[in-house]
Amino acid sequence: MGDIKGLKPVIKTTIIVAVVIFVAQFVIGQQVISIGSVSIPILPMLFAVMIGMFISLAVVRKKIAVWGKIFTQKEESFASKMVGFSLLILGTQYAGMIIPNIDNIMKAGVPLLFQELGNLLPIVIAIPLAIKFGLGREAIGACSSISREPSIAVIQGKYGTGTPEYIGVLAIYLCGSVIGTLWFSVLGSLGGLTGLHPFALAAGSGVGSGSMLSAASGALVSTLSPEMAGQALSIAAASNLLSSVVGALSLTFIGIPLAEFMYKVCNKKKELVNA
Repeated sequence: MGDIKGLKPVIKTTIIVAVVIFVAQFVIGQQVISIGSVSIPILPMLFAVMIGMFISLAVVRKKIAVWGKIFTQKEESFASKMVGFSLLILGTQYAGMIIPNIDNIMKAGVPLLFQELGNLLPIVIAIPLAIKFGLGREAIGACSSISREPSIAVIQGKYGTGTPEYIGVLAIYLCGSVIGTLWFSVLGSLGGLTGLHPFALAAGSGVGSGSMLSAASGALVSTLSPEMAGQALSIAAASNLLSSVVGALSLTFIGIPLAEFMYKVCNKKKELVNA
C-alpha cells in the first residue's frame, strides 16, 4: 500500500510533464523547411521528442534546481516503463488499419515478408566496425538486429540479463528510441525525393518500432492525398507487425548465429594483425 501511495506523486508529475510537452508541440505545430523547390515537413512529434530529450538531460536538471527536484530519477524511470505500454496502444491502432486495406497488403505480401532479410545485411558491416572500435561481445547484441522490443526479448532469453550481449542490445534500443525517432522523421520527410513509390517507402518504414514507424510514416503521408495516405499507413502498419514477428524469428535462427560467426572471424583477424 505504501508503494502505491509513493507512486501517486510520480504519476502525477509524469502526466503533467507529458501534457506540457504535448501542448508545446501542438503550439509549435508542423513546420516546413524549404530548400529551393523542395519542401521538407517537420512534424510536431519531432519537436516533442527534442523537448523530452532536453528536459531529461542530467545537466538541465542540475542547472535548474527547481526542475531537478520536480523531475527526478523516479519520474524518469516511470516514464521509460510507460513507453512500452504506450507503444502497445499505438500498435493496436495501426493493426486496426490493416483490415480495411487487406487487399492492397496481400498484393504486396511477398515483398513485405522478404524485406526483413535486409535487416540481416548490416551484421556483416556493423560487427567488423564495432570490433574495430574496441567492442567485445556487446557487438553481438548491438549489431545483430535493429534492437527493438522483440530483439531485447530474444537476446535476453538466449544470453540472460546483465550479459555483454544484453547490454549491447539495450544500449542500441535506447539510442534508437531517441536518435532513431529523429532520424526516421527526417528520412520520412526526404523519402519523396527518392522517386520511389510511396507504398514502397511506407513498407520500408515498418522496421518493428512503433515510434520510428510513427515518425517515418507520419512525415511520409503528410504530402499524400487522404486516400493514398490511408493505404500507405496500412502497408506501413502491416510491415511493422511483420517485422516484429518475422524479425524475432530471423534473429533467433539466422541473425544471432551469423553475428556469432562474424564475431569469431573478425576476432581471429584482429589476433593475427596484433600478432
